[in-house]
Amino acid sequence: MQHFPMPWRSARARSRHRRALAHFVRSGQRGVVLVEALIAILIFSLGILGVVGMQARSVQVMTEATFRAQAAQHASELLSEMWTADPGQRANLYSSSASSPIRYTQWKTRMTTGSLALPGVAGNPPQVTVNTQQVAYSAVGAGSQTVSAVTITVFWQPPGVSTPSSYTTTAMIMEPQS
Repeated sequence: MQHFPMPWRSARARSRHRRALAHFVRSGQRGVVLVEALIAILIFSLGILGVVGMQARSVQVMTEATFRAQAAQHASELLSEMWTADPGQRANLYSSSASSPIRYTQWKTRMTTGSLALPGVAGNPPQVTVNTQQVAYSAVGAGSQTVSAVTITVFWQPPGVSTPSSYTTTAMIMEPQS
């Protein structure tokens, strides 16, 4: 800081003026570093909160994906069992609306226990619809085949979530018969 001499003042007055000016400059600067540090801490804290929020959302999305994959695996497991079942008994064994669906009940029990258990399945049971019919061959014109249209909807509800999630798959199981 450059000071210009003031010829109308004495040396003592100029000295007092310089001291007062230096005190004024120093007192104006007091606390600025503290304010800058507080602003930096605030910005850093907001950044950390953003990272923590993204991490929490990431964990939530990964959990949802895991449950969806488990539901798909359970549905595929039931479909693979249906391929080996007698086409005439498929609806009685696997349909959730049947009077005593033995295989459906066993499958639902596997969904509620074990390492691949889905939360909330007991309160939101899966729905399995089996529509089996004989269809004539259209290409050759002779004979028929058994066709089962299967729709499987698996529900789950993680703790703390108000509405259940679902996974639905549809398949056609065809066996040629004469």
